[in-house]
Amino acid sequence: MKCCEPVFESLKGWGDHPVCIELGPDGSAASLSAPDFLQRINDVKAMLVKEGIGEHDIVAVFLENSSDYAAVFLALIDMGAKPVPVNLAFRTIELDEIFSNAEPCAIITEAGHSTVVQPYAQGRIVIERQGGKWLCRRPGGTKKKGVAGDLDNDIASINYTYRGYGYPLGALVPHRQYITGAMVLQEGIRLNRGENILIVLPMVNIFTLIGCLFHPLIHGVTMIIAHRKNPLRLLEYIGRHRVDNVLAVPELFDLLVKFRDGAGDVSSLKAFLSGGSVLPVEQYDALGRLFNVDLIHGYGLTEFTPVSRNIRGSIRPGSIGTVSRGVECRIDSPDSDGTGEIWIKTDHMTKAYHRRPDETAEAFADGWFKTGDTGRLEEGHLVFAGEKKKTRKVKGNMVDLEEVRRALVSVPGVHDAAVSVEDNTVSAVIERETCTGGIDDIPGIKQHLEGMIAAYKIPKTVRFS
Repeated sequence: MKCCEPVFESLKGWGDHPVCIELGPDGSAASLSAPDFLQRINDVKAMLVKEGIGEHDIVAVFLENSSDYAAVFLALIDMGAKPVPVNLAFRTIELDEIFSNAEPCAIITEAGHSTVVQPYAQGRIVIERQGGKWLCRRPGGTKKKGVAGDLDNDIASINYTYRGYGYPLGALVPHRQYITGAMVLQEGIRLNRGENILIVLPMVNIFTLIGCLFHPLIHGVTMIIAHRKNPLRLLEYIGRHRVDNVLAVPELFDLLVKFRDGAGDVSSLKAFLSGGSVLPVEQYDALGRLFNVDLIHGYGLTEFTPVSRNIRGSIRPGSIGTVSRGVECRIDSPDSDGTGEIWIKTDHMTKAYHRRPDETAEAFADGWFKTGDTGRLEEGHLVFAGEKKKTRKVKGNMVDLEEVRRALVSVPGVHDAAVSVEDNTVSAVIERETCTGGIDDIPGIKQHLEGMIAAYKIPKTVRFS
């Protein structure tokens, strides 16, 4: 079954409440009914077919959160094409790897992002979105193949993630990951049909795709799409649109705590759904006290989400919840307090990385996936301890330490670098070349990195060894 099928079935019996409310930066709110959303998906599908995109084609998607993003993603899957969601923050180093690995035949992008993807446009269909309109451009050159003929039909999308190699890996996400992920998430958060959920995290992340697209669409929950993460603006949205639920990372919830005193009416809130980073016990206490909500924290990976989640009514602060139904979990090589690497096994997870056999072999063993994260089991709850692989989370974003090091050593005058993350901040210690020349000042090094890697990966603190 394609993962779009339960979505379409749900939309047919949706009811009168909107599928989506899209909040504009000017304060406007555009509502979309179920029939209108289905029509938009069909219109997008017709446009893609007209422009030459078809079954098995690999398509890179560079879009902001919007109802159009949801329509494009579902249309591509329904057509049998393979969408590749790409972070809009990515720059040369990340994009070089993704385009050389996935070799998409087409790019769907925001018009304002076209200068970033222009170096990769040669021979590819480029469809730009501007003001709700679509414009197709066809750069010259030999048309790229970008055909996923070697992929099984059960693969829905190629989603890039990191494991500390210094370059992204394309996880081959099956249709049943989206369907099962939405189902087991609902078993934990238990939202009611007709409720709504505020979406602030980029839809490029599997956490957002599962929690803010497939879950609400399958379970009759209205998506409220915000384009700004400013905490005061989000608190204003909550009051104005009577928001029931918010899905975000702990760092954003922490900002809501800091600005709570200046907020208006937030009495509509029922639950905060948290993931992406560790949620400390003290933050549970502050959020519960100030907002009077159920705080439901969980854990997942691009390869499978959610691995675990707290269950509404039996939440345990400080844990990432009980292991999801249909998922086996073991702690490999535990130490004296039971902490070791978290391994998982499920029929619904990614089984390989696209065209990366060596990395796939290292990540899987006898059907088990080695998450690269460490934790322990306490009274049936999984407790997260840290990351074994060379990646770290910075405000919910994954940072590959080796990739940042690679970017630094490509700067003229830099011989080597050591990269670390502490308190949500990337830091680097740089060893300079012995010869003269190159960039020898820290502001110059940071500026050089701006076109190479995502802004959140650029070290905030840099010093010379």
